[in-house]
Amino acid sequence: MKLKKILTGLMVMAVALSLTLYDTAPVEGATGNSIQKSVTAEKVIKGTELKNIRVGGDAKHTRIVLDLSSAKKFNYAFENNNTRLVINIDGVYTAMKAAPDTNRGAVKDLILATYGDTVQLIVDMKVPVPVKVYPLKNPDRVVIDLINEYEEETSNQVEAGLLYGKYVRFDSRGMLTAYMLEVDPQKFDIRMVLPGGEVTQGLGKLSTIAQKYNAVAAVNGGYFDWSGTFLIGDIRINGTTVGMVPEERSGLINKKDGRYDVGQASYSGTVSINGQGISFWGVNSPRGKDAVILYNRLYGTHTGTNEFGKEFVIRHNSVAAINNGNSEIPPDGAVVSVHGQSLEYFKNVRVGDRAEIIESFGEAIPDNVDFYGAGPQLVKNGRVDVTSYNEGIANDIANGRAPRTAVGIKPNGHVILMVVDGRQSHSIGATLPEMGQLLIKYGADRGVNFDGGGSSEMVINNQIVTSPSGGTERKIGNALVVVRK
Repeated sequence: MKLKKILTGLMVMAVALSLTLYDTAPVEGATGNSIQKSVTAEKVIKGTELKNIRVGGDAKHTRIVLDLSSAKKFNYAFENNNTRLVINIDGVYTAMKAAPDTNRGAVKDLILATYGDTVQLIVDMKVPVPVKVYPLKNPDRVVIDLINEYEEETSNQVEAGLLYGKYVRFDSRGMLTAYMLEVDPQKFDIRMVLPGGEVTQGLGKLSTIAQKYNAVAAVNGGYFDWSGTFLIGDIRINGTTVGMVPEERSGLINKKDGRYDVGQASYSGTVSINGQGISFWGVNSPRGKDAVILYNRLYGTHTGTNEFGKEFVIRHNSVAAINNGNSEIPPDGAVVSVHGQSLEYFKNVRVGDRAEIIESFGEAIPDNVDFYGAGPQLVKNGRVDVTSYNEGIANDIANGRAPRTAVGIKPNGHVILMVVDGRQSHSIGATLPEMGQLLIKYGADRGVNFDGGGSSEMVINNQIVTSPSGGTERKIGNALVVVRK
């Protein structure tokens, strides 16, 4: 009986001793789950203490300071595509329950956690930025420096006459990532091409288009309809009109002598039969009510129209045939497709009548000079000059930030192809004035905007160097390819 009392007393003493050595209160960790400390009272008294976490800095820098009672080794690593910094300090305790709230510069949040005798600090960043982590003494502390504003440029020569550059900027607006190709027109041609060689062959991925045309590099081109059946803009390829819009639109001029320029086109087109002329409503586009549409060999083999109209096949300045719909387009001619009330102008036309098609892209664009239209203008005479309103550019293109593609011309005649990523953590996209500023930064004194959004992309040597905002390549209606002379 006495022995039993002695054993019982020893067990009570053991439990009491255990409670004095271990703190079993829950502590919030990085995930919010309760964990259990196993630090003895002796260690807490004699160990290194994390006394405070301080946050400061200015517009260009953010500094986080961990104040320690004595020096301790630490380790750190980056996670989540370099947007999270995790610092661990062993042999440390702290009475702090949480890190200070902060949303400063590049820092989105600070998270403090303890795991046994390890203290962990997580620095969540809005975007990846340059970070330096280092110890300081007198007093002992660990310092984390983040740069809130910076610019970084890299460049390399793809081959003679073709320079590739990447530009990364971070400031109060966020992070922007841009890609640049400088092309020497004495060594390379820049051409607008269609995915399948004809409009009606639809859309294609930029990487596939680049391979098809054996291009060293390529970027997306002008605007197009989602159906893939027509282009939107004043466009002339190899002397043949591909599309038109009623407004004056800016674009890239491909001159006969191999030089390039930026200018504005103003398309006009008429068909004159027996001396009576009528203007085209569109070129290589769907025929609507009462419309007069011109179809040529770049549209495809047939017009694809229904039977509720009339079509006049023109060859060698003469009406070669008259059909109701879906006419074959001659390689050496064109088809004028007419519907509704406009048929009144053609009621007396007969096969064999004299017919002449007259087209012009305006005074700034000589005949037979290729023109790759998109718009608006971004740069003129070395200054940002955005002409969205005058060119009738839609608000979803003219306003706000987006992935963008643009073309600029330097005073020495070199061509700048520029693509900016957008709608992603590494790049917020650019406004149209910012695209103009980027072109000027790389030496352009003239510049024009091309299609953007999910279409914006750059390919070099069959490799996609940009990050399309949709996560994958979007199929597009045309592209600008860089090919060796």
